[in-house]
Amino acid sequence: MAVEFVRCPACRQKLAVHDYVLEGSLVVCANPKCGTSLRVARRKPLRVELVPEVETYRADYRPESYG
Repeated sequence: MAVEFVRCPACRQKLAVHDYVLEGSLVVCANPKCGTSLRVARRKPLRVELVPEVETYRADYRPESYG
């Protein structure tokens, strides 16, 4: 299982993203002080973007890193 690394655009924390996480998937920053919701924008090269806070208010919102 391959892992790629990217930095959180909000706090610059280094994040590990497994290769099974698809483009468009939601993840959460691992930094407990940040916790920003992120979307995988590209896989090659790996890039994440901030998710607007209003998009996180859906009932079915469940980021990948929450399991």
